[in-house]
Amino acid sequence: MKASSVAMDAPAAVATPTDRPYITRIVLLFCFGWAMVYADRTVLYPLIPVVKQDLGLTAAEAGWIMGIYFLMYAPMHGVGGIIGDWLGVKRILVSFVALAGLGLLVLGVSGTYPMLLLAVAIHGLGVGCYYVGAYSITMQTVPSHVRGISSAVVNSGMSLGLVTGLVAAEPLYRAAGNWRAPFLVLAVPTLAAAAAYQLLIRPVARQGFSLRGVGAFFRDRHLMCVGLAGFAGVYAYFVILQWGPAFFQAERGFGILKSGFFTAVLALAALPAGLATGRLSDRMGRKRLSLAMFPLAALCLFLLPLVRSQAMLLLVLVLYGVVGKLAWDPVMFSWVGDRVTTVHPSTVAGCMGIFGFVIMMGAFVAPVVTGWIRDLTGSLAGGFYLAGALVLAGTFLLLVPAETVRRR
Repeated sequence: MKASSVAMDAPAAVATPTDRPYITRIVLLFCFGWAMVYADRTVLYPLIPVVKQDLGLTAAEAGWIMGIYFLMYAPMHGVGGIIGDWLGVKRILVSFVALAGLGLLVLGVSGTYPMLLLAVAIHGLGVGCYYVGAYSITMQTVPSHVRGISSAVVNSGMSLGLVTGLVAAEPLYRAAGNWRAPFLVLAVPTLAAAAAYQLLIRPVARQGFSLRGVGAFFRDRHLMCVGLAGFAGVYAYFVILQWGPAFFQAERGFGILKSGFFTAVLALAALPAGLATGRLSDRMGRKRLSLAMFPLAALCLFLLPLVRSQAMLLLVLVLYGVVGKLAWDPVMFSWVGDRVTTVHPSTVAGCMGIFGFVIMMGAFVAPVVTGWIRDLTGSLAGGFYLAGALVLAGTFLLLVPAETVRRR
């Protein structure tokens, strides 16, 4: 393990010039991209009860709305990584973000449940390649000693988009009198993002078609353990994100706007926390920080269905925002980037893509399993308890991978 750690400390080779203005440009562009991706999908979460009533759906059928999204979204991480190494990451990024915008347009005119599922699937297929494009280009451009803070700025777009989607849902719905209108509005910045990437992002070197990234990931126990822990973190996060508004409305008596605000609190807390954890991970190490964050995140998930007062609920959500998935993302992606760019440099997009597929399967499983628990028990509390148990198990998985940063 010591030899592995030393190897992973070596400077990462970069595929494009690492001039500071260009690094700043891509970090800000990919931050905007994540804001767009999260706003596009989270605007639906507070409206799920409205959609459920309008289309006459069961809780499990409502869970499949986002389940089908992630069924398309997660595999495209792996597929996008392979074809990105082959055809060029930038080309895949631009084409599929444009496809995501098309999916939103279809979603904005959908009139039936099957058409709704089709539109969500198209959108999920499109944004599934965003992860591969954003992180592959970032990891091959940004030097390793600032990779944590750069990833934190990129990931801050997730919090911005989450807050935007959750808070804007009700005003857009009320203004138009239709739950479909928000998706037509959000199609505009999504299509604009595709145009910006075409004009402002430099291509990175293509490696040619290869399935080596698949084998490299599954043979690497360091990547596998971080990936499985990431699966647990993503699972828990999407239990709160998708079913949190419904839980607050049905079991705490909140309205649409208030339920969206309470869910958005964790993203507001995660925004400065993610910047701090990214910087801390560059200095004190990815592994050390991760082992401190995961048990606290599990505790928040166990407490969430137990607290009754609004003040305590806000406190638990803020704490989860500080130690949960959004705050850990910069640490996770930097940790994986350290490993991939030094140990598997010829298949960066492929490895990053397969890693993304593994962790995002948690987002596919979580909505459906939690909806099933709700139908079975009449409450969403069991879904939060299961999520907490998975995150706690992820803590033990993180004992395996090697540290990649020497303490400064």
